[in-house]
Amino acid sequence: MADSEARPVVDWFQIITDLSRQGLKAKTVATRIGVPRSTLLGWKQGAEPRWSEGQRLIDLWCATTGQTVDRLPKVTLACWWAYHAK
Repeated sequence: MADSEARPVVDWFQIITDLSRQGLKAKTVATRIGVPRSTLLGWKQGAEPRWSEGQRLIDLWCATTGQTVDRLPKVTLACWWAYHAK
């Protein structure tokens, strides 16, 4: 396994799911971070946000969940694809 597959990365799917579980609809999240809803849904399906957009999503996640950045959901790339390829 390559190092890039074993290194944990931000689990954007889980972040967006957590926000949804907190009662925020995808359109609301997208509006708050300044991206189209379709872009947000693309991230949930595996696309990687640009740094600035990802940071705004992380900031919203922290503010909404009360968690700190060190508690961000993370996953290895190999595990992400295994989990989401269904």
